Amino acid sequence: MNDFRVKGEKIAEKYDSNQMDFDESTYHYSSQEKEQQFIDAQFVTEEEKQKYKAYREEWHRRADQLDAGDKPLAVICELVSSCNLHCEMCYTITPEFQETVVGSQRMMPWDQVVKIVDECVEIGVHSILFSWRGESTMYRVKGPDGKHKDFADVLAYARNKGILEVTSLTNGRLMTPELVKKIVDAQPNWISFSVDGLGETYDKVREQVKTDKGQNPYDLLVKNIKMLVEERDRRRLVKPQIRSNTIFPAIAENPEKYKEVMEEIGVDMVTINAILDYRGDEMKEDDILDNWFCQYPFQRLVVSANGTIMACPGAHNEEEEVAMGLYPGGSKKTVKVNGSDKVIEQPEMTLMDAWNSDKLNQVRHLHATNRRKDIWACKHCRHGAKKYGAEWLPEEWDMEEMKWEDGRKFRNN
Repeated sequence: MNDFRVKGEKIAEKYDSNQMDFDESTYHYSSQEKEQQFIDAQFVTEEEKQKYKAYREEWHRRADQLDAGDKPLAVICELVSSCNLHCEMCYTITPEFQETVVGSQRMMPWDQVVKIVDECVEIGVHSILFSWRGESTMYRVKGPDGKHKDFADVLAYARNKGILEVTSLTNGRLMTPELVKKIVDAQPNWISFSVDGLGETYDKVREQVKTDKGQNPYDLLVKNIKMLVEERDRRRLVKPQIRSNTIFPAIAENPEKYKEVMEEIGVDMVTINAILDYRGDEMKEDDILDNWFCQYPFQRLVVSANGTIMACPGAHNEEEEVAMGLYPGGSKKTVKVNGSDKVIEQPEMTLMDAWNSDKLNQVRHLHATNRRKDIWACKHCRHGAKKYGAEWLPEEWDMEEMKWEDGRKFRNN
């Protein structure tokens, strides 16, 4: 058994009155000492440390007491829904998915990003994660002044506006020296790199693509991680902290070796993501947990690249049941249905409108009363599956080829 822990395990232990189960999809593998160093590096002043501590306390309290408070604690803002890679365990980057689920706006306009960050500051949101389904380093749009804005500009804007925790995930393959310098300039709290296994294992999971320009995928990623670490250290800075994450099957043969290598190349926090089985539309009844709820509608909101406000990051398909409305500043959601364009009518609303909406309160009520199965999207959410966990090795996962044995039979494909 490996030493995988949920984030903030000591805080979580204080809140244990809720008898239903819930999910933490990311597990920490680095030592508790390194976890504390990871946090201390991000929050230097005593005021920042106390704010972060209070934020994490409230995060766990809400999950325990099924209380949404008066505002979201965190917001996931998806800059880009598409991706430069085509990974086996991910279905959200297929052309079919982009056309039928996300629609025509796959990169969030700069004005919309600014409005979301500004509202987060106004209402007191503590944390913004600038990624969800796609690859955020692909972000490049024109601002009102005609100048291009990129991923690092978003991070800088949020930091300069005073957001306590500014973070993002990346596959790391599109890093350039210029972007790395701008990221360090922006001073986000942490950047997390998806590093699914070492060497050839990684190359199987995340195959070579055109943007690699002939370079070996794993070597390219390691080079880019080191480039960011070295640029940060050269300036004698401690942010951004560097995190790595992997699906467990990719490191199952020797988890300790994986952790050692990650820390050797400069990763500050090693994490593990549970692999999810997204094949098919519905789960079998016997595979669905009964005594389970989702904590996220009580803690945070998600805004997709097309502006749709979602109740939970598990709603990758933007199901209408858990879609609250459309954030102002972008285009109407327009998807392909049988080859033709269809406009999805959604009410425009702010983050606070969504947070206080009757629709989201009903979602919370059904989860709090152990009736999430009344919501189709929540019933079939893979986070609520029995076959799940940090060290789960699916029987149908080919450990040699690092892919599903029966191919890519994913939802909405």
